[in-house]
Order: sequence, then C-alpha cells, then structure tokens
Amino acid sequence: MSLAEIIAAQQDKLSDADRRLVDVLLADKAAGSFLPAHLVASKAGVHASTAGRLARKLGFSSYRDMRGALQDTILADLDASVRVRRRLKRAEGHSLLGSVIEGEISALAALPSQVSDADIVHAARLLRDANTILAFGEGHASSLAEIFVRRLVRSGYGARHVGHADWQAADALLSLTAQDIVVVFVFRHASPGASRVVSYARTIGATTLLVTDRHAGMPVCDTQLVAARGNEGEFHSLSVPMAICNTLILELSRTDHGRSLAKLAKVDTLQRMFRERPD
Repeated sequence: MSLAEIIAAQQDKLSDADRRLVDVLLADKAAGSFLPAHLVASKAGVHASTAGRLARKLGFSSYRDMRGALQDTILADLDASVRVRRRLKRAEGHSLLGSVIEGEISALAALPSQVSDADIVHAARLLRDANTILAFGEGHASSLAEIFVRRLVRSGYGARHVGHADWQAADALLSLTAQDIVVVFVFRHASPGASRVVSYARTIGATTLLVTDRHAGMPVCDTQLVAARGNEGEFHSLSVPMAICNTLILELSRTDHGRSLAKLAKVDTLQRMFRERPD
C-alpha cells in the first residue's frame, strides 16, 4: 500500500494540522520525501512535533520511516527505463563514462558518513564469532551475496549463499543454529523472502545482519549497514555495498589472528597447482 493510500484510509483520524502537512508532502513527492520534519512542518505552518504525531497516526514508528515510505512510492513509479533515461540525460554533452564514474565517486564518498568504522568493526566481529555465515540476496543482491560468500570461504570461514526464497532457502535454514549469523542483502524494494529468512533466524536465536540502501520497509535485524547507492530515481550500481563487503573482509583479515591470511595463502598454493601443466 502506498503512502497516499495509507493516508486516504486514515483520513478520519487526521487533524487540520495533519492535513496541511500531508498537502505539503504530496504536493511534490520527490522534494517532500527528502525534507526533514521541521522543514515540512514549517512549510505547512504547523508545529514541528506534528510530523512525528502524523507518522504514528499512520502506523509508522517515526517520521523518518514515513518519509522512507514516500521514497518507496516514488521509486515504485520509476521503472528501469526511466532511471536509465535520467542518467543519460544528466550525461548529455559530456562523457558517459565520466558521468558514470562521477556518480560512483559521489556515492562512495558519502559512504563514511553513513557507515562508520565502528559499524564495520562490530559487523566483522559478528561474522568472526559465528559458526556459519548464511548470506541471502535476491536479484542483483544475489550476485553480491555470492561474491561475498566466495571471499569469506577463501578467508577460512564457513559460509553459504542463498539466492532464492524457495526450497534452497528452506534447505539452508534447516541446519541454522543460534551460533550462526544470517546476512541479508536488500536493495531498492522490500524483499518478502529476506523478511521470512530473518524472521526464522530470529526465532531460533541466530544473529542477523542487514546490508541495504534504505531504512523503510526493510527486515528488522540485530545490526544494519545502511548506505545510499546514488541519487534517488537514477541508475544505481553495487559499488557502495561492494565496498562495505570488501571492508568487512579486510577487517576480518586484520583482526582474526592470521586465520584469513593463512587460508588465502593456501588458496594461492592450490590455484598454482591447477594452473601447472602436467608433465
């Protein structure tokens, strides 16, 4: 259900101040979805606390969550062709490659302000202490989860990739224990499959870690690493979450007392063995 539909269903509960706030939010959804509560309230001529009260009336835990729902509504209206057209239009008269690189650099430069070194250290500790690591992701997120698992395995960690919320997920969850960790990758839209995986993991006491680009609509995990992958409504790549994964792998190598480095050296030896020509 979109935010506009949620508002329509709750019309009878809204005060005049609420309605003025709603008018500001919906008049320009793209702008309203990024304005902080006090600016929206100022534009509507109401007290800043009205924004938080409105969010709770509509069933959200905070104004930020309500704003995230509005962002989801906007993104749902933008199919892949629209996002690509926006990127192409922004590059008109300039190098397309240069435009793509500029976008990637901008997104990566913003990463440290969203995910801190302390966040990375904490997440890496959870991975290091787990018996087994289960990485789940669907669509584009599945590709990243698979690469992450491959690097974890090469670093000496028991890890498994799950790319489908079907029999594959059921088989993987069968052996999950409270000593394991589930890492879910979710981008752009909520993933019912990821939510089910996380829900089951929490019922048995397994640790959960979320890597995502959005706050709203995501499964509730013990730890989450949230970082935008570029400008809203434009073509996004996986460079930002890939940077998060690479940093986690490096943090493990830095703090697991040689475990990763020893395994990586063994991987090198095995790879040379397979590259050698038989006599």
